[in-house]
Parts: sequence; C-alpha cells; structure tokens
Amino acid sequence: MHRLLRPGGHLLLLEAHPLVPLWGWDAEEARVRADRGYFAATHVNDTFPARGAVEHQRTLAELIMTVQGAGFVLEHLAEHPEPFWQPDGEAPAAAWDGRLPNTVSLLARRA
Repeated sequence: MHRLLRPGGHLLLLEAHPLVPLWGWDAEEARVRADRGYFAATHVNDTFPARGAVEHQRTLAELIMTVQGAGFVLEHLAEHPEPFWQPDGEAPAAAWDGRLPNTVSLLARRA
C-alpha cells in the first residue's frame, strides 16, 4: 500500500480483531476456546463456510508494527465490540454482546 499512496495519503483498515479466532460462538457464554492461542501462528478456521482453511494469525502489536515498518504513521487505532462478519441465519453469539473486541479500525498516514 505504501507505494500506491503519495506522501500524506491515508490507509484505512477495518478488519476482524486479532482476538476473534479465540472466541467461542456459544449463544449463552462469551469465552475463549480451549483449542486456540492468541500467539499461535496459524489456526484451522472451522466456523467459516470454507471450513478447514488454515489461516495465519497476527497479534494487534504485529499489525501495528507492520504498518509502521512499512513507512506509515499511526494516526488512530480503535477496537470495537461489533462483529466484522456474522453468518446469515445464525443465532447471535455471546461474544458479540458488547463485552469483547470483535473489530479493529486503524488510520495511518504515509510519511
């Protein structure tokens, strides 16, 4: 992205929070899954329609350091309780009740 933006140009990112792969999708209880770890490099996505896909996982710190390392200046970072993605027709998960971060937004400027 850095090479696509002129100096002073902005990068806006709205994405699922890095903690989202840890949440259990129970309707009654917001909890961390026992089979996941925040610092794991990958996990098998068993909740998305493409079940079984291996996904790379990054921490919030890795995201921020990558953006800054690419020559951007962080201007704003926020965590939001609203889910980035919800499957159609599914009962709401307790993880979406406003107590846990589900989305992250980041605004950075090319130096």
